[in-house]
Amino acid sequence: MNPLSFIGSPIKTLWHAFAMPFKAIFVVGLCFFINQFTSPAHAWWHWVALGMGIAVLVAWARALKTIVLLLVVFYVGRWIYRRYGEAAKARFDQWVGTRGTAPAGSAGESAPAGSAGASAPRPAGDVLRLVGNEPAMRSAGIVH
Repeated sequence: MNPLSFIGSPIKTLWHAFAMPFKAIFVVGLCFFINQFTSPAHAWWHWVALGMGIAVLVAWARALKTIVLLLVVFYVGRWIYRRYGEAAKARFDQWVGTRGTAPAGSAGESAPAGSAGASAPRPAGDVLRLVGNEPAMRSAGIVH
């Protein structure tokens, strides 16, 4: 069993917790009717109800664990953003703004407002080279 499976399946866990009571009602009801038609003198359907009740409680406990984990991640992320957010965002924007090609416009013009970190679009040859698609580069006639 993967010890980190809770990271990839919170929606599945929550859906299971929602759907499990309905499944339990269906299974217990079906077993009740089978018990009434086959051996009404010996009631065994209540053992099915006990087992399904335990399954519902386990599903709800897993959902609660998932909800608590998601809340912890949310509040820790919110605290980190409030503590370091604006300064870290400004440093990142400055770092991104100093990398790459020249900003939009000609070499002597300043970039328009709101495009502080924007760079000119990359040529198709660079993109295809990054993807590693040499046949497409040859068919487009952009091989150097």
